[in-house]
Amino acid sequence: MTTEQIQAGRTSLGRRFRADEGKVVVKLPEARAWCVPTLIAVGLIFVLVGGGDADLTGSDARLGVAAGEGFGPVGQLYSQWRPDLWPLPAAIARVIHLLGEPGRPDPGVVLWPSAVAGLAAGWILARRFVAHGRTTTALLFGFAWFGSLAIMSHAGSSGIDFLSGMATVAALDRMLSRRTDWITGVWASLAFLAGGWPPLVILGLAVIVLGRRDADFSVGMIVPPVLTAVAWLVWTVQVASAQAAAAALMWPLTQRLSWTLPTSLGSFLGALATPMNQRPAWALPIGCLLMGMPLSPFAFLAASGSLRERFKAETDGLVLDWLRVGIAAMVGGMIVPGLASASALPALAALLVVASAGLSAAWSGELSSPTRRAFFAIVAALVGGWVFVTLYGTYVLTIVFTYYRPIGVVFAIGGVVVAAFAWRAFELGCSKRGVLALLLLTACLKWVHAGYYIPEWTYRYGQGPWGRAIGQWLLPHWPIYTLHEWPEDLAFAIGRPIRMLHSPQHLAFPQTSESKHVLLLESEYENWPPSAPKLVKVATFEPPSLMGSRRILARTEGVLLTPSGKLVSRVPAPQ
Repeated sequence: MTTEQIQAGRTSLGRRFRADEGKVVVKLPEARAWCVPTLIAVGLIFVLVGGGDADLTGSDARLGVAAGEGFGPVGQLYSQWRPDLWPLPAAIARVIHLLGEPGRPDPGVVLWPSAVAGLAAGWILARRFVAHGRTTTALLFGFAWFGSLAIMSHAGSSGIDFLSGMATVAALDRMLSRRTDWITGVWASLAFLAGGWPPLVILGLAVIVLGRRDADFSVGMIVPPVLTAVAWLVWTVQVASAQAAAAALMWPLTQRLSWTLPTSLGSFLGALATPMNQRPAWALPIGCLLMGMPLSPFAFLAASGSLRERFKAETDGLVLDWLRVGIAAMVGGMIVPGLASASALPALAALLVVASAGLSAAWSGELSSPTRRAFFAIVAALVGGWVFVTLYGTYVLTIVFTYYRPIGVVFAIGGVVVAAFAWRAFELGCSKRGVLALLLLTACLKWVHAGYYIPEWTYRYGQGPWGRAIGQWLLPHWPIYTLHEWPEDLAFAIGRPIRMLHSPQHLAFPQTSESKHVLLLESEYENWPPSAPKLVKVATFEPPSLMGSRRILARTEGVLLTPSGKLVSRVPAPQ
């Protein structure tokens, strides 16, 4: 064997046993393949977990009571038309109510449609970033949107109309993709059926602000909402009255805000975002900033000129277009009476779109030096405030309210991890670690919100336990008569039809052999007139502290019948 043959054999032997030839290469799928499922999972976890557990208050409670009444062009409350209840949310709540258990008030009839509307709006906005190939921005927007206080609570009492807001956001998204076609008009029609004319004004402001030919008024955009408005007006005049139609159209200009002490964070935010009678809502920007916490403050990074240039190059001006539309919606909501509720969700969407784009730039490490310092300043403020909340919250959850001890332990561990990530980010000057600390902070906020905030505020300040205690004395579908309007959250928690009486004497009509239940204040029961049907006291309900006087449930003489006609009991004539 020659020397060349020996060297060739050694060479082939060496090539055969090289270590890198047996290496297994794992090829990860493209970002678009797993970005959308991740966004769906984040939305489901942040919004749907505990999404229907909170007791209803404010406008949500009014809608919940209307779900038990008949369907019409406007909702009904205490057998009267309510101009602030538009047909689309009332119809959806009515359908869910009919599918539920009779006589059992379920807050989900109102909260689940709002949650789905918030999820849909977030997915619509995130999908546009995915279409531009900005998957990191889409994921960060998912955390910013689904982890915000507004979307986690998805309560109309916070000053946001989620159904009309979702339709408005969908129409704006279609408009910003340079199409004002029939689909845009259909979304505008749904927005009108859910919230009246204010969402249409927001869409008109967006067209004016953008000032582009491909996003201008068109036949397809204008005709559907006009036809829908005319059909609704004719329907309302025929079914209800012309006064009801006029009241519904004028309601955004005449609504009043009751300046009472807020009993929850949602009512506090609603007080900031809701205008008083024909007055500008100057606090709307503050309300949107608070409702978008914890990641909304990073929208201020857009003050950097270099960062705005980056926005323009990456997404073909999508972020800047949303910034212009959001500013227009916010200014319109501040100045024009009645636009605050309709402009809140589009303004919040624009705020979080810009914030997520700024976080994406921080994640990639492409911030300029001044912008980078501003980023770390915001991180320090948020994490510092969260550490203080963690210290106090851990004490309350683990020592004061021992029932929440498991939640407090996880809360404490999460706070330590957030602080450690932030500290390491400051030491290394790594903005990516700062973004990770904020994402963990958002997850901890959801944990505390679902595990402690919702049940504790519901137990302490909601009228659900009180209303359910009243409702247990009556079978489903048995009406309760009253002389005045009760708080909507109490009426919803009772879960029975409530009928108004003009006077105590009207309780005798129509004349039947059936016993009728009456819910009265203690003073009303003690001063019940002799000319009215005599009453027998059924139960006395002690209100929680600082929430009014006693309630008396009484009934007249007669028989009690179930809906099937079965005799339950006979009430003797009062002495």
